[in-house]
Amino acid sequence: MENPPLVCLCRPFSGSGGKNSAVSGVKLAQGAAFRPRTATRRRQDTNLSTYGKLNSEIPFRKERIMSDPFKELAQKYVETKISTPGLKVVTLAQWALESNFGKSALATDHKNFGGLKFRARINENHPYATPVDYEAHDGLDTYCAFASLQDFILGYWEFINNGGIYSGWEDFADDPSGYIAHLHGNGYAGDPKYVSKVMKLVPTINAMLEDLGATDTLADSTPMPRSLFKLAILIGHNKKAQGAFSQPMQISEWKFNQRIFKKIDQLSPQYEIEPRQFFREPSSGYSKEIADAYAKIDAWGPTAILELHFNSATGNPSGTEMLYWPGSAKGKLLADKVREAMLDTLKLPDRGSKARGTGNGSTSLQASQFPTILTEPFFGNTQHDCDRVMTVGDEAIARAYLIGARDAMEDF
Repeated sequence: MENPPLVCLCRPFSGSGGKNSAVSGVKLAQGAAFRPRTATRRRQDTNLSTYGKLNSEIPFRKERIMSDPFKELAQKYVETKISTPGLKVVTLAQWALESNFGKSALATDHKNFGGLKFRARINENHPYATPVDYEAHDGLDTYCAFASLQDFILGYWEFINNGGIYSGWEDFADDPSGYIAHLHGNGYAGDPKYVSKVMKLVPTINAMLEDLGATDTLADSTPMPRSLFKLAILIGHNKKAQGAFSQPMQISEWKFNQRIFKKIDQLSPQYEIEPRQFFREPSSGYSKEIADAYAKIDAWGPTAILELHFNSATGNPSGTEMLYWPGSAKGKLLADKVREAMLDTLKLPDRGSKARGTGNGSTSLQASQFPTILTEPFFGNTQHDCDRVMTVGDEAIARAYLIGARDAMEDF
């Protein structure tokens, strides 16, 4: 779904070139109603509660929410052979999100459970879809209408596979969250929380498939075992010397970054990352504390190390930067990837990836045999930076760390 509308008036085409037709020569589907029909559509920038009260705070009750058409779709999908059966569960979750479990007007009237706008590429190999006139708050647009559930299922995969927009999706055949993230990153949806919203519905879809007796689909959709990246997270500073204190957020570096690690730990399975938290224990001096902490990390054998901080300086500086040991190619790559992901999230000024061979932080950067960076995503003493941090939230910051670390470790 590319930029779906919020509230729409759904009007099938009135015939070949009629005044309600956006594309000439399209025949009105037999039996289609001419009167406008209101359909509530999801905003990209809001949570699920705007179109069915399905947010995570409200217990899911499938007997109230899941429509019979959606169960019929699931049963048909179980019976349909596709080249990537490992993506069946997550695509059902995606369609559940897009269609409010089959209750949207596009789903009920046109069997379009994916919010698919009409693109000619969908009919490149077979006439799966016809265009339907759909008026939204931002004007008229053209969506796909499908004659059958089978046409929607096969048409969805034609939509994904043809035209090059989502090129490379096959790389995620055994990586459900990676597949959704790939679509999201290439314009399928604009909601920054799209991936997590889809993934939160996966347990519901699994339960539904169990009720339908579709155990083969569940087995096919179990990802193949993949090697986990081991990501060591060292919380900067210690409980006695907690680092900079953010007045705008009323929290120290040490406490803030423990909060971020909790989110990293929760989100990490989506990124094939195994995180582990380490601490600098108070000791006889700074150098010994660093040496002891990194010795424990090295004994674990991580793929990479993030030492979490936030910045602080006089005045009102702003921006994101990462520090790495000079001459460490993997350290620089890790710094670059994490910085890029954090810039996409916080949208603060880019202060770059900086080699640090002396001065603050250099002892940590040279302490391990594994690629290490010190993170400085924002300035904790600057109101503007802290406002951004509080706006995007802990989960978004944790996700940026995971995305950046994963992208780097894949290229090590």
